[in-house]
Amino acid sequence: MSQRLSALILLAACGKAADKAPPSTAGSDKPPPVAAQPAPAKPQAKDPTVKDMLAKGTSCELQQGGLPLACPELKAIGDYAFQHQGSTEAAETCAAFLGDPDNKKRLLAAECLFHFNAVGKTPELGFALDAIETEKEPKTLEEIAWGISGAEAVTAKLDDRVLTVSQKLMADPKTDTAAGYLFGTLFPQYMMGSGPKPPIKAQTLAIASLTRDGTGMQREAFNAVKMLDDKAAVCTALDSDLRVDAKRWADAADAIVAMKDACVANLAKTIDFTLARLAAGDAHLELLRRFDSVFDLDAPTRAKIQKAVRAARAKAEDWQRKDFDATADQFSKPPKPRK
Repeated sequence: MSQRLSALILLAACGKAADKAPPSTAGSDKPPPVAAQPAPAKPQAKDPTVKDMLAKGTSCELQQGGLPLACPELKAIGDYAFQHQGSTEAAETCAAFLGDPDNKKRLLAAECLFHFNAVGKTPELGFALDAIETEKEPKTLEEIAWGISGAEAVTAKLDDRVLTVSQKLMADPKTDTAAGYLFGTLFPQYMMGSGPKPPIKAQTLAIASLTRDGTGMQREAFNAVKMLDDKAAVCTALDSDLRVDAKRWADAADAIVAMKDACVANLAKTIDFTLARLAAGDAHLELLRRFDSVFDLDAPTRAKIQKAVRAARAKAEDWQRKDFDATADQFSKPPKPRK
């Protein structure tokens, strides 16, 4: 073969290779193709005891969509989780069963998750969100949201996703309770303090939810009031809940107490409303005692409360009268010194 012929063959081969080469993106307005992303990680069954317990499932019959409290397997998995409440391996094993085809196993897994503390369950929040977004059974969805309550959304860096899913759930009355449980992960609180500061968007939704009467979101918002920065807006919203037709007026009054000095301007009205409801037969003596334990009530206020309690006692059931007597007696004495 001549050198000329060899050169022609080589040039032809190069031309064909060039025809198959992808076009250059240099100087183009179009970005290069995005590389395929790896599939999201799935929870793994790392604790053999939990795995065996959940794999076994249960023969307990469902009641109103959930497992009865007396179900032996439900109690057993709850007890084990509580005894290992800080174990991320045990918690992840529970999370691994949230997508099981067997609905009863998913319910057992949700019960399992509930008994872990924040250390144990916070790493599983993303897996729980995956399960919530794909769950078709409303009661099971609610149980999963309840199970992951107590996790810390901000710590897990999932606050935006939690907020988005909560807003989606709260739009449907069937999943509003679940929305409240999940929303609570943005406002974790403990006996000796609270979790990370909730983002402003979450605080704004919490304040708006304070007036969503009788909803799961309102319940969680009441619990979160001490973590909200706009104290004036919180007090205004709580004050608007002191209505005869409000389903949770007593919770609103209790939240005003929880706000302490921040809502002290609302205290007199709150006490008067509570006494008016007492006279109407809607007694919440625990609220009156809470007022006394948090605020320095003056003598006229104490006398007014004592008189109202004694007057309402006549309409109380026999089993209630001991509590009425004890409450009236408390307000007949000077307040206990503040610690």
